[in-house]
This record gives sequence, C-alpha cells and structure tokens, in this order.
Amino acid sequence: MRYENADLSYKEFESFSLEGESFKASTLTCAKFSNCVLKGIDFSEGFLAEAVFEDYILENCNFQHANLQRCKFIKCNIKNSCFSSAYMGQVLFEECVIDDCDFSASQIPDGEFIKTTLQYTSFEGSYVKSGVFESAFLKDVNLSFADLRKTSFRNTVFENITDKDALFYGKNPGVRRNLPKTGTNLRATVLTDPHPL
Repeated sequence: MRYENADLSYKEFESFSLEGESFKASTLTCAKFSNCVLKGIDFSEGFLAEAVFEDYILENCNFQHANLQRCKFIKCNIKNSCFSSAYMGQVLFEECVIDDCDFSASQIPDGEFIKTTLQYTSFEGSYVKSGVFESAFLKDVNLSFADLRKTSFRNTVFENITDKDALFYGKNPGVRRNLPKTGTNLRATVLTDPHPL
C-alpha cells in the first residue's frame, strides 16, 4: 500500500505492526490507529488533524513539522520519537508514557497531558501556553526557553526539571514551593494548585 503523500483521511488502522514506512506529507485527518505497533515511521510534514492513536506502541517515529491539531493519544507508549517544530494545538495525551522524545520548538497551545508520564523529554523553546499537565509525572524534562504562561500543573510531580529562561506568569512552580529559582532544576515536587503559574 502506498502511504507517502497520500490522502488517508478517515482510514482505520487496527491491530497491526508497521516498521520503516513513510507517511511523509500525507493527509490523515480523523484517521484512527488502535492497538498497533509503529516503529521507525515517518509522519513528517503530514496533516493529522483530529487523528486518534489509541492503545499503541510508537518507537523511533518522526512527526517533525506535522500538523497534529486536536489529535488524541490515549493509553500509548511513545519512545524515542521526534515532534520537533510540529503544530499540536489542543492535542490530548491521556494515560500515556512518553520516553526520550523531542518536542523542541513545537507549538502546543491548549495541549493536555492527563495522567501521563514524561521522562527524558525536551520541550526546549516550545510554545505550551494555556496547556494542562494534570496528575502527570515529569522526570528529567527540559522546559528551557519554553512559553508556559497560563499553563496548569495540577497534581503533577516534578523530578529533576530544567526550566532555564522559561516564561511563566508570576513565579514558576519551583519558587512557589521554596525550591531553587528559575534556571536550576526542580526536584520531587507535587503541585496541587489548579493554576500555580
């Protein structure tokens, strides 16, 4: 099947494994991926608005410069994948594990990370304004130079977070809890306020 530069809108991909294929510059509007294993897949420059990824494994995949507006990632395991410079307005990650991924320079306004674990992941220089991290766990995450104004961190645990020159309204979460100031690492902190920033 031809995947690259194709219109695969509304297509359902269910219970299969795919490795090393390219969906580059393809349109996958409202496509649904469920119970799949995707490894080394290139989604770069694709249009995936309102696509749903549910109960799947995604490893070594490339979403660079893709449009993921209003995409839903539910109960997914995402590892060593690149979302750099992607547009992800109103994206939802719910009950996911995101490990060793790159969201640098991405646009994630109003994005939600609910009951999601993020570790060894970079949001450096990203626009995450008005985002929501709720009941999340962030470990070894780089938020340096990110725009986090109006971002909520309700019931979120921070462990070893780098936030050098990140933009916050008011004080950053670490200072609010008498932790080190901006530019150092936040360690083992739980934030319970709905909008601490």
